[in-house]
Amino acid sequence: MKKSGGPVKQFPLAEAARDAFVKAEGELPLPDFSNTEETFRHLSDKELRDASLMFSLMGKDWLTNIMSGLGVSAVKWGIPGAAWGVKNTIYRQFVGGTSLVSALPKIERLHERGVTSLLDYGAEAKSTTEDYNNFMKEVLRGIDFSAEAPAAIAVVVKISGLAPDDMLIQLNDKSFEYDTTDGELQATLRRLEAICAQAEKKGVQVYIDAEESWMQNSIDTFADRMMAQYNRERVVVLNTYQLYRHDRLQFLKDSHEKARREGYKLGAKLVRGAYMVKENARAEEMGYPSPIQPSLQATHDDYNAAVAYCIDNITSICACLGTHNEESTRLGTELLKEKEIPRNHPHIHFAQLLGMSGNLTFNLAAGGYNVSKYLVYGPVKEVLPYLVRRAQENTSVTGEMGRELKMLREERARRKV
Repeated sequence: MKKSGGPVKQFPLAEAARDAFVKAEGELPLPDFSNTEETFRHLSDKELRDASLMFSLMGKDWLTNIMSGLGVSAVKWGIPGAAWGVKNTIYRQFVGGTSLVSALPKIERLHERGVTSLLDYGAEAKSTTEDYNNFMKEVLRGIDFSAEAPAAIAVVVKISGLAPDDMLIQLNDKSFEYDTTDGELQATLRRLEAICAQAEKKGVQVYIDAEESWMQNSIDTFADRMMAQYNRERVVVLNTYQLYRHDRLQFLKDSHEKARREGYKLGAKLVRGAYMVKENARAEEMGYPSPIQPSLQATHDDYNAAVAYCIDNITSICACLGTHNEESTRLGTELLKEKEIPRNHPHIHFAQLLGMSGNLTFNLAAGGYNVSKYLVYGPVKEVLPYLVRRAQENTSVTGEMGRELKMLREERARRKV
């Protein structure tokens, strides 16, 4: 039984990497992200074939469109077999389980490979006080679970899971004080403080998710408040920076300067982003400039600049590189080596979503880097919006699905299965 409290947990090293650390770190090779044997070592031949079939099907636009429309409705209406079909295909690939208990086998299996889990309760689109309190309670359960399970190190929080969207939108373009008498704002603050206080006590981290730009300023204000309160001695709270927005690199730097000025450490999870279509459509409809980068290359450039900035300031920034992009991941490993920063430094780690980019995750773990899976869990009906996004982003043959499927086929050819 682990003790509660104490410093935020450190990441384990894969066994091979532990042995390798007897050498000077400068002698260790950088990860080989094309190594399919290491990537899929934990999968049986049958699991490899099943994953290959699933990604093949996800490459078909018509099938993804059916799932996004009729499939979602069928599950919501309780049509017999609909939930079973989802649960035994795309859900099995991208979701840990219906609850923390049912997700435990996947969490432990990842940990056997030197990979920790970031626990993300996948319920979305909630709108009542009961919903917000239930979400808070589930996150608190995740903190207690992480405190007792070495395989899990953090929980993920969507502020929209704790507060009404309308309030977050209304507050977005104004400064607000926390000592206001506004009942809903105070209730939101109490929920978030309960989560962060419990995380600090138990030695667990809290990742605050980024959301749409029309409520992100409100979320940033909450995140700043929590970081200023809980990140004095160590980094408990991390805010998320979406680099597909053209203003986020500067905002990262401004956030760091504010943290230094006020005497706390910055927690920063770097992602590219997940709301581009919605952002552009709303900007066009309402007649304001889109917050989205002018090109994909501009997103890549800002992301990589953010990686370099965080590593340059590693003593005062704890950064999680949340990316499926091989170039950005490789950049992170190269900069650590160049600056002679230990690859298992507690202020730098990598993360990918469960079910995707195993070539990055498992080869990083084998090389002794801190790496986690974003492990979404929850009932089928609750995580459907998340699953639809995963299916939609994997339909392009030039995107994640194409890479995953190519590597799965290479490993099947290597194994001759």
